[in-house]
Amino acid sequence: MPKLKFPQSQKVVQQIKHYMPGGVHYNFRYSGKETIIPFNKGKGSRVWDLDGNEHLDLFCKFGALIVGHCNEEYNARLNDYTTKVLSVDQCDLEGLVCEKIIHHVPSAEMVRFGLSGTESIQNAIRLARAYTGKPKFVRFQGHYHGNADNIMGGKPLSADYPAPVDYEGDFLGTDGRAPNILQDQSFLLPWNDSVALEKLLSERASEIGVVIMEPICINGGGILPVPGYLEKVRELCDRYNVVLIFDEVITGFRVALGGAQSQLGVTPDITVFGKALAGGSLPMSAIVGKKEIMQLYVDQKVIHAGTFNGYPLGLAAVLATIELIENDVSCYERMGNYLLQIGQSLVDAAKNVGMPMVVQGVPNVLIFHSQETPVSSPGDYNDTTKLRDILITRICKDYGIQFSKISRFYSNLMMNDTDVSFFQERIQEAIAESQRISGIF
Repeated sequence: MPKLKFPQSQKVVQQIKHYMPGGVHYNFRYSGKETIIPFNKGKGSRVWDLDGNEHLDLFCKFGALIVGHCNEEYNARLNDYTTKVLSVDQCDLEGLVCEKIIHHVPSAEMVRFGLSGTESIQNAIRLARAYTGKPKFVRFQGHYHGNADNIMGGKPLSADYPAPVDYEGDFLGTDGRAPNILQDQSFLLPWNDSVALEKLLSERASEIGVVIMEPICINGGGILPVPGYLEKVRELCDRYNVVLIFDEVITGFRVALGGAQSQLGVTPDITVFGKALAGGSLPMSAIVGKKEIMQLYVDQKVIHAGTFNGYPLGLAAVLATIELIENDVSCYERMGNYLLQIGQSLVDAAKNVGMPMVVQGVPNVLIFHSQETPVSSPGDYNDTTKLRDILITRICKDYGIQFSKISRFYSNLMMNDTDVSFFQERIQEAIAESQRISGIF
Protein backbone atom coordinates (compact mmCIF):
# COMPACT_ATOMS: atom_id res chain seq x y z
CA MET A 1 0.00 0.00 0.00
CA PRO A 2 1.72 3.23 -1.12
CA LYS A 3 1.75 6.27 1.13
CA LEU A 4 -1.10 8.67 0.57
CA LYS A 5 -0.53 12.14 -0.84
CA PHE A 6 -2.36 15.23 0.38
CA PRO A 7 -1.59 18.17 -1.96
CA GLN A 8 -5.02 19.81 -1.82
CA SER A 9 -5.47 19.05 1.87
CA GLN A 10 -2.10 20.54 2.77
CA LYS A 11 -2.75 23.62 0.64
CA VAL A 12 -5.92 24.25 2.65
CA VAL A 13 -4.07 23.61 5.94
CA GLN A 14 -1.45 26.23 5.07
CA GLN A 15 -4.23 28.75 4.38
CA ILE A 16 -5.92 27.93 7.67
CA LYS A 17 -2.70 28.52 9.62
CA HIS A 18 -2.88 32.19 8.69
CA TYR A 19 -6.06 32.50 10.71
CA MET A 20 -6.06 29.70 13.30
CA PRO A 21 -3.02 29.15 15.55
CA GLY A 22 -1.18 26.08 14.36
CA GLY A 23 -4.09 25.26 12.07
CA VAL A 24 -5.66 23.18 14.86
CA HIS A 25 -8.33 23.51 17.55
CA TYR A 26 -6.28 22.32 20.55
CA ASN A 27 -2.68 21.72 21.55
CA PHE A 28 -0.62 20.15 24.31
CA ARG A 29 3.09 20.20 24.93
CA TYR A 30 4.07 17.07 23.08
CA SER A 31 6.62 17.64 20.35
CA GLY A 32 6.96 16.34 16.84
CA LYS A 33 5.68 17.20 13.42
CA GLU A 34 1.95 16.67 13.01
CA THR A 35 0.12 15.78 9.80
CA ILE A 36 -3.09 17.81 9.68
CA ILE A 37 -5.72 16.40 7.33
CA PRO A 38 -9.12 18.08 6.79
CA PHE A 39 -12.01 15.77 5.94
CA ASN A 40 -15.22 16.49 4.08
CA LYS A 41 -17.00 13.13 3.90
CA GLY A 42 -17.66 10.22 6.24
CA LYS A 43 -19.55 6.94 6.31
CA GLY A 44 -19.43 4.34 9.06
CA SER A 45 -15.80 4.02 10.17
CA ARG A 46 -14.37 5.74 7.07
CA VAL A 47 -13.60 9.36 6.26
CA TRP A 48 -12.34 10.99 3.05
CA ASP A 49 -9.94 13.92 2.84
CA LEU A 50 -9.95 16.80 0.36
CA ASP A 51 -7.81 14.77 -2.04
CA GLY A 52 -10.29 11.89 -2.07
CA ASN A 53 -8.13 9.55 0.03
CA GLU A 54 -10.03 7.06 2.17
CA HIS A 55 -9.11 6.67 5.86
CA LEU A 56 -10.14 4.35 8.68
CA ASP A 57 -11.30 6.55 11.56
CA LEU A 58 -10.19 4.93 14.82
CA PHE A 59 -9.86 8.38 16.37
CA CYS A 60 -13.63 8.92 16.54
CA LYS A 61 -13.05 12.47 17.85
CA PHE A 62 -11.35 11.31 21.04
CA GLY A 63 -13.95 8.55 21.40
CA ALA A 64 -16.98 10.80 21.18
CA LEU A 65 -18.22 9.43 17.86
CA ILE A 66 -19.81 6.18 19.00
CA VAL A 67 -22.67 6.17 16.42
CA GLY A 68 -20.35 6.26 13.39
CA HIS A 69 -20.27 8.71 10.49
CA CYS A 70 -23.55 9.39 8.70
CA ASN A 71 -25.56 6.97 10.80
CA GLU A 72 -28.87 7.32 8.97
CA GLU A 73 -31.15 6.56 11.93
CA TYR A 74 -29.26 8.92 14.22
CA ASN A 75 -29.18 11.69 11.63
CA ALA A 76 -32.89 11.28 10.90
CA ARG A 77 -33.71 11.71 14.59
CA LEU A 78 -31.74 14.96 14.73
CA ASN A 79 -33.19 16.23 11.46
CA ASP A 80 -36.69 15.56 12.73
CA TYR A 81 -36.07 17.55 15.88
CA THR A 82 -34.74 20.60 14.02
CA THR A 83 -38.30 21.05 12.70
CA LYS A 84 -39.71 21.27 16.25
CA VAL A 85 -37.83 23.81 18.38
CA LEU A 86 -34.23 24.86 18.85
CA SER A 87 -33.14 27.63 21.24
CA VAL A 88 -35.41 27.48 24.27
CA ASP A 89 -34.70 26.94 27.96
CA GLN A 90 -36.94 23.87 28.27
CA CYS A 91 -38.42 21.45 25.76
CA ASP A 92 -40.31 18.17 25.72
CA LEU A 93 -37.22 15.97 26.09
CA GLU A 94 -35.71 16.69 29.52
CA GLY A 95 -37.87 14.26 31.44
CA LEU A 96 -37.46 11.38 29.02
CA VAL A 97 -33.70 11.81 28.64
CA CYS A 98 -33.16 12.10 32.40
CA GLU A 99 -35.29 9.01 33.01
CA LYS A 100 -33.19 7.04 30.52
CA ILE A 101 -29.93 8.08 32.18
CA ILE A 102 -31.24 7.42 35.68
CA HIS A 103 -32.45 4.00 34.57
CA HIS A 104 -29.04 2.95 33.29
CA VAL A 105 -26.50 4.75 35.52
CA PRO A 106 -26.21 3.50 39.13
CA SER A 107 -25.11 6.86 40.56
CA ALA A 108 -27.77 8.91 38.75
CA GLU A 109 -30.67 10.05 40.92
CA MET A 110 -30.80 13.52 39.34
CA VAL A 111 -29.19 15.00 36.22
CA ARG A 112 -27.88 18.37 35.05
CA PHE A 113 -26.59 18.98 31.52
CA GLY A 114 -23.68 21.03 30.22
CA LEU A 115 -21.56 21.17 27.09
CA SER A 116 -18.00 20.04 27.83
CA GLY A 117 -16.37 17.60 30.18
CA THR A 118 -14.01 20.32 31.43
CA GLU A 119 -16.80 22.62 32.59
CA SER A 120 -18.92 19.87 34.11
CA ILE A 121 -15.93 18.50 36.05
CA GLN A 122 -15.34 21.95 37.51
CA ASN A 123 -18.97 22.32 38.51
CA ALA A 124 -19.05 18.83 40.01
CA ILE A 125 -16.07 19.75 42.20
CA ARG A 126 -17.84 22.97 43.22
CA LEU A 127 -20.93 20.96 44.10
CA ALA A 128 -18.94 18.47 46.18
CA ARG A 129 -17.05 21.20 48.02
CA ALA A 130 -20.30 22.90 48.88
CA TYR A 131 -21.82 19.65 50.12
CA THR A 132 -18.91 18.75 52.39
CA GLY A 133 -17.86 22.27 53.34
CA LYS A 134 -14.23 21.30 52.66
CA PRO A 135 -12.12 23.05 50.00
CA LYS A 136 -9.53 20.61 48.66
CA PHE A 137 -9.75 17.65 46.31
CA VAL A 138 -7.63 14.57 45.65
CA ARG A 139 -6.79 13.50 42.12
CA PHE A 140 -4.46 10.86 40.71
CA GLN A 141 -1.36 10.66 38.57
CA GLY A 142 -2.13 9.89 34.93
CA HIS A 143 -5.80 10.86 35.16
CA TYR A 144 -7.07 13.77 33.05
CA HIS A 145 -10.07 15.89 33.96
CA GLY A 146 -10.01 18.71 31.44
CA ASN A 147 -7.77 21.67 30.74
CA ALA A 148 -8.71 23.98 33.62
CA ASP A 149 -5.86 25.57 35.56
CA ASN A 150 -6.53 23.79 38.84
CA ILE A 151 -6.61 20.19 37.66
CA MET A 152 -4.23 19.66 34.75
CA GLY A 153 -0.69 18.33 35.04
CA GLY A 154 1.86 18.74 37.80
CA LYS A 155 3.70 16.28 40.03
CA PRO A 156 3.58 15.76 43.81
CA LEU A 157 5.79 18.06 45.83
CA SER A 158 6.73 15.14 48.12
CA ALA A 159 5.35 11.86 49.42
CA ASP A 160 4.66 13.48 52.79
CA TYR A 161 2.89 16.48 51.27
CA PRO A 162 1.64 15.42 47.82
CA ALA A 163 0.41 18.80 46.62
CA PRO A 164 1.09 19.06 42.87
CA VAL A 165 3.52 21.59 41.43
CA ASP A 166 4.48 22.54 37.88
CA TYR A 167 7.63 20.99 36.44
CA GLU A 168 9.74 21.41 33.33
CA GLY A 169 8.76 19.08 30.51
CA ASP A 170 5.21 18.36 31.69
CA PHE A 171 3.04 17.42 28.69
CA LEU A 172 0.14 19.02 30.53
CA GLY A 173 2.04 22.05 31.75
CA THR A 174 1.06 25.48 30.49
CA ASP A 175 2.19 29.06 30.71
CA GLY A 176 -0.43 31.45 31.99
CA ARG A 177 -1.68 29.21 34.77
CA ALA A 178 -2.89 31.05 37.88
CA PRO A 179 0.03 30.99 40.35
CA ASN A 180 0.00 28.18 42.94
CA ILE A 181 -3.47 27.02 41.93
CA LEU A 182 -2.46 23.36 41.71
CA GLN A 183 -0.97 23.09 45.17
CA ASP A 184 -3.51 25.40 46.77
CA GLN A 185 -6.51 23.32 45.71
CA SER A 186 -5.50 19.69 45.45
CA PHE A 187 -3.38 16.70 46.30
CA LEU A 188 -1.97 14.32 43.67
CA LEU A 189 -1.57 10.64 44.53
CA PRO A 190 -0.59 7.41 42.78
CA TRP A 191 -3.67 5.54 41.60
CA ASN A 192 -4.45 1.95 42.61
CA ASP A 193 -2.68 2.65 45.93
CA SER A 194 -5.30 2.60 48.69
CA VAL A 195 -2.62 2.87 51.39
CA ALA A 196 -1.51 6.27 50.07
CA LEU A 197 -5.09 7.52 49.97
CA GLU A 198 -5.88 6.25 53.44
CA LYS A 199 -2.76 7.92 54.86
CA LEU A 200 -3.61 11.26 53.25
CA LEU A 201 -7.24 11.20 54.36
CA SER A 202 -6.36 10.16 57.89
CA GLU A 203 -4.04 13.16 58.13
CA ARG A 204 -5.98 15.80 56.20
CA ALA A 205 -9.64 14.78 56.04
CA SER A 206 -10.65 18.08 57.64
CA GLU A 207 -9.63 19.93 54.46
CA ILE A 208 -10.39 17.33 51.77
CA GLY A 209 -13.96 17.24 50.48
CA VAL A 210 -13.54 15.48 47.14
CA VAL A 211 -11.82 12.49 45.56
CA ILE A 212 -12.00 12.47 41.76
CA MET A 213 -10.78 9.76 39.39
CA GLU A 214 -11.33 7.93 36.14
CA PRO A 215 -12.77 4.55 37.24
CA ILE A 216 -10.66 3.04 34.45
CA CYS A 217 -7.47 5.01 33.94
CA ILE A 218 -7.69 5.58 30.20
CA ASN A 219 -5.52 8.70 30.13
CA GLY A 220 -2.79 7.01 32.14
CA GLY A 221 -2.44 4.18 29.65
CA GLY A 222 -5.56 2.02 29.84
CA ILE A 223 -5.19 0.65 33.37
CA LEU A 224 -7.91 -1.23 35.24
CA PRO A 225 -8.42 -0.81 38.99
CA VAL A 226 -6.77 -3.60 40.96
CA PRO A 227 -9.23 -5.91 42.75
CA GLY A 228 -10.68 -4.26 45.83
CA TYR A 229 -9.22 -0.80 45.13
CA LEU A 230 -12.42 1.01 44.18
CA GLU A 231 -14.28 -0.67 47.03
CA LYS A 232 -11.64 0.61 49.45
CA VAL A 233 -11.82 4.11 48.00
CA ARG A 234 -15.60 4.05 48.44
CA GLU A 235 -15.21 2.97 52.06
CA LEU A 236 -12.61 5.66 52.80
CA CYS A 237 -14.76 8.39 51.27
CA ASP A 238 -17.70 7.31 53.41
CA ARG A 239 -15.54 7.17 56.51
CA TYR A 240 -14.05 10.63 56.07
CA ASN A 241 -17.07 12.50 54.67
CA VAL A 242 -15.59 12.89 51.20
CA VAL A 243 -17.59 13.01 47.95
CA LEU A 244 -16.40 10.46 45.39
CA ILE A 245 -16.57 11.68 41.78
CA PHE A 246 -16.10 9.38 38.81
CA ASP A 247 -14.96 11.10 35.64
CA GLU A 248 -16.68 8.99 32.98
CA VAL A 249 -16.26 11.54 30.21
CA ILE A 250 -14.51 8.82 28.18
CA THR A 251 -15.98 5.60 29.58
CA GLY A 252 -19.59 6.75 29.89
CA PHE A 253 -21.76 5.16 27.16
CA ARG A 254 -18.59 3.81 25.53
CA VAL A 255 -17.98 0.99 27.99
CA ALA A 256 -21.69 0.53 28.74
CA LEU A 257 -24.84 2.65 28.95
CA GLY A 258 -24.38 2.53 32.71
CA GLY A 259 -20.78 3.63 32.42
CA ALA A 260 -17.78 1.80 33.81
CA GLN A 261 -19.36 1.93 37.27
CA SER A 262 -22.09 -0.46 36.13
CA GLN A 263 -19.40 -2.97 35.17
CA LEU A 264 -17.10 -2.44 38.14
CA GLY A 265 -19.76 -2.58 40.84
CA VAL A 266 -18.78 0.57 42.76
CA THR A 267 -21.11 3.57 42.81
CA PRO A 268 -19.73 7.10 43.20
CA ASP A 269 -21.64 10.06 44.64
CA ILE A 270 -21.32 12.13 41.45
CA THR A 271 -20.47 11.13 37.88
CA VAL A 272 -19.56 13.34 34.93
CA PHE A 273 -20.35 12.20 31.40
CA GLY A 274 -19.33 13.71 28.06
CA LYS A 275 -17.95 12.69 24.65
CA ALA A 276 -20.10 9.69 23.55
CA LEU A 277 -23.07 10.91 25.63
CA ALA A 278 -24.61 12.58 22.57
CA GLY A 279 -23.24 10.18 19.98
CA GLY A 280 -20.40 12.36 18.75
CA SER A 281 -22.05 14.98 16.56
CA LEU A 282 -22.97 17.56 19.19
CA PRO A 283 -21.37 18.74 22.43
CA MET A 284 -23.13 17.52 25.57
CA SER A 285 -22.01 16.70 29.09
CA ALA A 286 -23.89 15.71 32.20
CA ILE A 287 -23.45 15.85 35.96
CA VAL A 288 -25.40 13.08 37.67
CA GLY A 289 -25.55 12.25 41.34
CA LYS A 290 -27.36 11.71 44.59
CA LYS A 291 -30.50 13.76 45.24
CA GLU A 292 -29.19 15.11 48.51
CA ILE A 293 -26.13 16.54 46.76
CA MET A 294 -27.98 17.79 43.68
CA GLN A 295 -30.43 19.51 46.02
CA LEU A 296 -27.82 22.25 46.41
CA TYR A 297 -28.77 23.39 42.91
CA VAL A 298 -32.45 23.43 43.86
CA ASP A 299 -31.67 25.45 46.99
CA GLN A 300 -29.59 27.85 44.87
CA LYS A 301 -26.59 27.35 47.10
CA VAL A 302 -24.47 26.25 44.14
CA ILE A 303 -24.45 28.07 40.81
CA HIS A 304 -24.56 26.05 37.60
CA ALA A 305 -25.07 28.19 34.51
CA GLY A 306 -24.63 28.11 30.75
CA THR A 307 -26.65 29.43 27.84
CA PHE A 308 -26.73 26.11 26.01
CA ASN A 309 -27.10 23.77 28.98
CA GLY A 310 -29.72 21.19 28.03
CA TYR A 311 -30.29 22.65 24.56
CA PRO A 312 -33.01 20.76 22.67
CA LEU A 313 -30.95 19.42 19.78
CA GLY A 314 -28.31 18.14 22.20
CA LEU A 315 -30.98 16.35 24.23
CA ALA A 316 -32.34 14.82 21.03
CA ALA A 317 -28.83 13.55 20.27
CA VAL A 318 -28.51 11.99 23.74
CA LEU A 319 -31.90 10.31 23.39
CA ALA A 320 -31.07 9.02 19.91
CA THR A 321 -27.75 7.61 21.13
CA ILE A 322 -29.31 5.83 24.10
CA GLU A 323 -32.11 4.32 22.04
CA LEU A 324 -29.77 3.19 19.25
CA ILE A 325 -27.72 1.33 21.84
CA GLU A 326 -30.76 -0.02 23.68
CA ASN A 327 -32.15 -1.43 20.43
CA ASP A 328 -28.83 -3.04 19.46
CA VAL A 329 -28.43 -5.42 22.37
CA SER A 330 -25.13 -6.99 21.26
CA CYS A 331 -23.49 -3.77 20.10
CA TYR A 332 -20.83 -3.54 22.81
CA GLU A 333 -19.68 -7.11 22.27
CA ARG A 334 -19.66 -6.65 18.49
CA MET A 335 -17.77 -3.36 18.56
CA GLY A 336 -15.32 -4.73 21.07
CA ASN A 337 -14.59 -7.82 19.00
CA TYR A 338 -13.76 -5.76 15.93
CA LEU A 339 -11.48 -3.48 17.89
CA LEU A 340 -9.72 -6.39 19.56
CA GLN A 341 -9.01 -7.87 16.11
CA ILE A 342 -7.52 -4.55 15.04
CA GLY A 343 -5.43 -4.42 18.20
CA GLN A 344 -4.07 -7.92 17.62
CA SER A 345 -3.21 -7.04 14.03
CA LEU A 346 -1.21 -4.07 15.31
CA VAL A 347 0.71 -6.29 17.73
CA ASP A 348 1.37 -8.85 14.98
CA ALA A 349 2.64 -6.17 12.58
CA ALA A 350 5.03 -4.83 15.21
CA LYS A 351 6.30 -8.31 16.03
CA ASN A 352 7.08 -8.88 12.35
CA VAL A 353 9.60 -6.02 12.37
CA GLY A 354 10.93 -6.54 15.88
CA MET A 355 9.15 -3.57 17.40
CA PRO A 356 7.95 -3.76 21.02
CA MET A 357 4.17 -3.37 21.20
CA VAL A 358 1.40 -4.03 23.68
CA VAL A 359 -2.31 -3.25 23.48
CA GLN A 360 -4.39 -2.83 26.61
CA GLY A 361 -7.52 -1.19 28.00
CA VAL A 362 -11.13 -2.29 27.59
CA PRO A 363 -12.59 -3.59 24.32
CA ASN A 364 -14.14 -0.34 23.06
CA VAL A 365 -11.27 1.86 24.24
CA LEU A 366 -7.89 0.33 23.46
CA ILE A 367 -4.45 1.88 23.87
CA PHE A 368 -1.20 0.78 22.28
CA HIS A 369 2.23 1.26 23.83
CA SER A 370 5.45 0.76 21.93
CA GLN A 371 7.16 -1.04 24.81
CA GLU A 372 7.68 -4.62 25.96
CA THR A 373 5.23 -4.84 28.85
CA PRO A 374 1.75 -3.45 29.59
CA VAL A 375 1.44 -0.28 31.61
CA SER A 376 0.50 -1.19 35.18
CA SER A 377 0.64 2.33 36.61
CA PRO A 378 0.61 5.75 34.93
CA GLY A 379 4.25 6.20 35.86
CA ASP A 380 5.15 3.27 33.59
CA TYR A 381 3.75 5.23 30.64
CA ASN A 382 6.75 7.52 30.35
CA ASP A 383 7.44 10.42 28.03
CA THR A 384 9.74 8.36 25.79
CA THR A 385 7.00 5.84 25.10
CA LYS A 386 4.50 8.64 24.54
CA LEU A 387 6.75 10.26 21.94
CA ARG A 388 7.22 6.93 20.16
CA ASP A 389 3.47 6.36 20.13
CA ILE A 390 2.86 9.85 18.77
CA LEU A 391 5.29 9.13 15.94
CA ILE A 392 3.44 5.93 15.05
CA THR A 393 0.09 7.73 14.96
CA ARG A 394 1.58 10.35 12.65
CA ILE A 395 3.04 7.82 10.22
CA CYS A 396 -0.16 5.76 10.19
CA LYS A 397 -2.00 8.81 8.88
CA ASP A 398 0.10 8.57 5.72
CA TYR A 399 -1.39 5.10 5.21
CA GLY A 400 -4.99 6.08 5.91
CA ILE A 401 -5.21 4.96 9.54
CA GLN A 402 -6.41 7.57 12.00
CA PHE A 403 -5.52 6.87 15.64
CA SER A 404 -6.06 9.28 18.51
CA LYS A 405 -2.94 11.38 19.01
CA ILE A 406 -1.71 9.53 22.07
CA SER A 407 -2.14 5.97 20.83
CA ARG A 408 -5.80 5.33 21.61
CA PHE A 409 -8.28 3.77 19.23
CA TYR A 410 -12.03 3.50 19.42
CA SER A 411 -14.91 1.54 17.91
CA ASN A 412 -18.32 2.69 16.71
CA LEU A 413 -21.74 1.17 16.11
CA MET A 414 -21.15 0.91 12.36
CA MET A 415 -17.78 -0.84 12.49
CA ASN A 416 -17.63 -4.05 10.44
CA ASP A 417 -15.37 -6.76 9.01
CA THR A 418 -14.21 -4.60 6.12
CA ASP A 419 -12.76 -2.10 8.58
CA VAL A 420 -10.63 -4.85 10.09
CA SER A 421 -9.46 -5.85 6.60
CA PHE A 422 -8.69 -2.23 5.68
CA PHE A 423 -6.50 -1.95 8.77
CA GLN A 424 -4.71 -5.25 8.15
CA GLU A 425 -3.91 -4.27 4.56
CA ARG A 426 -2.13 -1.08 5.64
CA ILE A 427 -0.70 -1.45 9.11
CA GLN A 428 2.36 -3.54 8.25
CA GLU A 429 3.91 -0.92 5.97
CA ALA A 430 3.10 1.86 8.42
CA ILE A 431 4.77 0.01 11.28
CA ALA A 432 7.74 -0.94 9.12
CA GLU A 433 8.31 2.71 8.27
CA SER A 434 8.06 3.66 11.92
CA GLN A 435 10.70 1.07 12.75
CA ARG A 436 13.04 2.38 10.04
CA ILE A 437 13.24 5.84 11.57
CA SER A 438 16.64 5.89 13.24
CA GLY A 439 17.11 6.82 16.88
CA ILE A 440 13.49 6.30 17.89
CA PHE A 441 13.06 2.61 18.63
